Amino acid sequence: MAGVLRLGLMVLLLAQLATAMAQQPLPPRGESAWPPRQHYQPEHPQHRLAWWYANESMRQVEQARDMVCGFAGQHWTLDWEVHYRWALRAAPRRAYQQVEARDRHLSTCRSRKLRDYQRSPYRRWPDRR
Repeated sequence: MAGVLRLGLMVLLLAQLATAMAQQPLPPRGESAWPPRQHYQPEHPQHRLAWWYANESMRQVEQARDMVCGFAGQHWTLDWEVHYRWALRAAPRRAYQQVEARDRHLSTCRSRKLRDYQRSPYRRWPDRR
C-alpha cells in the first residue's frame, strides 16, 4: 500500500514539474542566445538590475553590430555573462549611466550612417537636362 502511495506521489510531482517547465518560454538558440538558460529572474534588487542591464546591453550591442558601428571593448561584447557580472558589482547609478552612454554612441552612429548615406554619390541620379 505504501509503495502505491509513494508511486502516486512521484507521478503527481513529475506532472507538476512538467507543467511548470512548459509554462516557461525557451530562449532562442544560436550564437547570441541570451539570457542563458540556467539563469532565472532573481528577487534581490541588485540581481534584477543586473538581469535588466545584461538584456539591455545585449539589445544595444546587437543594434551596433547590425549597423556596423565598429565599437569595441568590454561594454560592447556579445557575452551576456560579462554584462551580468559587471552589473552585479556596479552601483545602480553606474549601470544606468552605462546604458545611457551606449544609447548616445548608438545615436551618433545612426546619424553618421544617415549622413554618409545622404552624401553618397550613388544614391542620387544625375540631373539629365
